[in-house]
Amino acid sequence: MEDALLLLTLVTASISFILWYSISSSLRLPVRYQVPYDANPPYVNRVLRRRANTAILFAGIPLFIIFCTGLIGRPTWHDLQISFQWNHDVALCSGIGVVVAIVISFFSTKSEASLEVFPEIRVRFWRTGIIIWSALSWVLYVFAIEFFYRGLLLQSLLFQVDIVPAMAICATLYSLTHYFRRNRMTIAGIIWGVVSCHIVLYTESLLAVIIIHLAFCLSVEWFSLKNHMEMYVRKT
Repeated sequence: MEDALLLLTLVTASISFILWYSISSSLRLPVRYQVPYDANPPYVNRVLRRRANTAILFAGIPLFIIFCTGLIGRPTWHDLQISFQWNHDVALCSGIGVVVAIVISFFSTKSEASLEVFPEIRVRFWRTGIIIWSALSWVLYVFAIEFFYRGLLLQSLLFQVDIVPAMAICATLYSLTHYFRRNRMTIAGIIWGVVSCHIVLYTESLLAVIIIHLAFCLSVEWFSLKNHMEMYVRKT
């Protein structure tokens, strides 16, 4: 099973990234074209679809192949070494990580460089519905990314290689999902890729990294929305 699982994850990582990038048309536009203050619903939906596509490509399809097709046998979550258990270490890492994520977001989102690209949905008037749907799409996105890179990919590599090269490969492949942004996002992706792998190995669970990553994404979006001089929240 180990060889088949590694092949599956590496193929998925390659094909899913190509598909995800190809169908996300806004990612291929220069930054100056990604900031139209357009209240047009199709523009909002384009960002939401990108996150939903991430969930399908990096979580939905791999889960279907693993548990429904029999291509790599009939593994259990235990066989995959993937866990979502809650324990003391998860609680500790989650608490510290959420605080750090909020603090970093609070200060980093005040800069002009950050406000040029965040929040990702570039509309002038944010209605309650947009805020809710954006948050829900972040949940799907974060779960898929952490499940694949810190769950499926990391554990399949650990069946074959030592911890250090496994973490290096995971961090490198994960950072590619940020390369279309500014260099600092790619660097941040590498740092989080390494740190998150450590957290998963320490806690033996994916819960902490999912919680921390989600807290960072939401706090960046909400603080950016608050700090942006040309964006406003409307109740209707």
